[in-house]
Amino acid sequence: MIRAMIGTVAVLAGFAVVERSVDASTGQGDACTPTDSYTWLQQGEFVPLRAEPSMGAPVVGRVQARSAEPDGARAMVSLSGSQGGWARVTTGDGRSQGWMPADLLMVDARVNGPLNVQTHPGAMGRKLATLEGEEEVFRILGCRGAWLHVINARTGDAWIDRWCAKEEGCRS
Repeated sequence: MIRAMIGTVAVLAGFAVVERSVDASTGQGDACTPTDSYTWLQQGEFVPLRAEPSMGAPVVGRVQARSAEPDGARAMVSLSGSQGGWARVTTGDGRSQGWMPADLLMVDARVNGPLNVQTHPGAMGRKLATLEGEEEVFRILGCRGAWLHVINARTGDAWIDRWCAKEEGCRS
């Protein structure tokens, strides 16, 4: 009986280690497939890019919207990694690269075909929903490989396998 309990505890501890290693927002530096995302900025606003994923790190650039719309505009970036709630990005014009708070970044569900929403990326995840033809907006928490760790009011904290950052959507 005691051996069975010890074995069960060991298996559960192993699952906890695997689960934590999959979560990109826990502090490990995860790389991801470079992907477009955006932040919504008002006229004159900008987001500083830092040399490291820390508020105390030196500023090495900035993310700024290209157009001066009175209601605000999308500032496009390419996301390439995440660590502890920070996103490693390159500005849309390719001039600046650095770290910014990940939850300032967004993507949409406006894609061709279904978008899977899961508890974890890949085979470890349980499907929470499949979205198709919906207008959902997700805030980014992190990334891992070809998956984004996101959050929104409808699905909560989840991982998605497809997304769009274009203002007009990605449906053909």
